[in-house]
Amino acid sequence: MTALAAGLGYLIGSVPTSVWLGRLWGVDLRSSGSGNPGANNARKVAGYPLALLVLAVEMAKGLVAVAIGLSIGDEAGAVAAGLGAITGNVYNVWFRFGGGKGLGITAGVLIGMWPVAFPIAASVIVIASWLTGSSGLGALITMGALLVTALVWERSGWDNAWGVDDPLLLLIAAIGIVLILVWKHSRDALDKIRSRAHP
Repeated sequence: MTALAAGLGYLIGSVPTSVWLGRLWGVDLRSSGSGNPGANNARKVAGYPLALLVLAVEMAKGLVAVAIGLSIGDEAGAVAAGLGAITGNVYNVWFRFGGGKGLGITAGVLIGMWPVAFPIAASVIVIASWLTGSSGLGALITMGALLVTALVWERSGWDNAWGVDDPLLLLIAAIGIVLILVWKHSRDALDKIRSRAHP
């Protein structure tokens, strides 16, 4: 059931809803701005209304994937489906394994799987991105904070609000999220550093 949950999660994550929403808005997110079909590029290309809509739908996809995984494969299924959904968003089979940066859908996965960690991650990424002036660096810092949170959680044995209660599974989920997202956001961070070094 865990493999099935991961597969269903991947399919849910790979549905190109942000591209469809952009086209309904009259813009092509994959050929405009940065070319990334995510909320940040939607904001740059078409403003906050489209960005918020894209973000809400991506979060909903992550939440739905975790809920389906939980229903068919218990807590392990929830983690598998959540990681599958993030993978489907970032390495999308419909776009030759290109895709988004995975932050919106990761937020939805955290809300469904580990809601206590969501406000921590959201606060860190906002503050870190503002302080560094780079969403890529902000995302990398947030990944580090998520790993630290998972390690502390695994040792403390605290209770989750809903979703996954097993702290080891949450640690596995945090490691998986980092492994899926780190490459794209590392490239963004390096590009930002290079642009500052060579204005």
